[in-house]
Amino acid sequence: MLRAVLVLALSATFAGCALSPQMIDVKPVADVEATNVGQNQPVQVLAVDSRDQEAFGTRGGVYKNTALVRPANDVKSAIEDAIRKGLQTQGFNAFNPGENATRLEVRLEQLDYVPEEGSVVNEVTLTLTLLAEASRGDVLHTGTYKSSVVHDLPLTPSATRNQQMVNDILSGAINRLLKDPEMLAFLAGNDTP
Repeated sequence: MLRAVLVLALSATFAGCALSPQMIDVKPVADVEATNVGQNQPVQVLAVDSRDQEAFGTRGGVYKNTALVRPANDVKSAIEDAIRKGLQTQGFNAFNPGENATRLEVRLEQLDYVPEEGSVVNEVTLTLTLLAEASRGDVLHTGTYKSSVVHDLPLTPSATRNQQMVNDILSGAINRLLKDPEMLAFLAGNDTP
């Protein structure tokens, strides 16, 4: 009897430390003011997900190798959509730019989700690097947008909370790109911003 109680107690303890994998919707949002800084200049937006793996990271816990946080949708399409909408709001022609448009390639180089060590996770660090490369003919302009955020949480984060944290850090980098005065000047036609 005592052995059965001990087995049940240990099972409950380990079950509390096992975290299941999560799929999250990547939906960054461009938060920019409506302006005409773009003066209808055409911009062709292309996003690339350059990360080594599909998962952002692991949730940690006992089975951290399988408790992965992964995107439920296409990350590069979500980035492209947010940037196009942001540029359109700023007066650029980003939805039907044509052949002679300035090309804006945005590469997600890093989006890492790292939980604290241990079986109970109350702290998560997200680190992101977004690289933008705009080109027109032989002229090139680049920008790098990095973020690192530590989240202290009362409980191990749910899928909804993880989705919010990932989208917040990605939206922040996209917004810094869309508010970068030199990048905007180049996209608007100035070869030497």
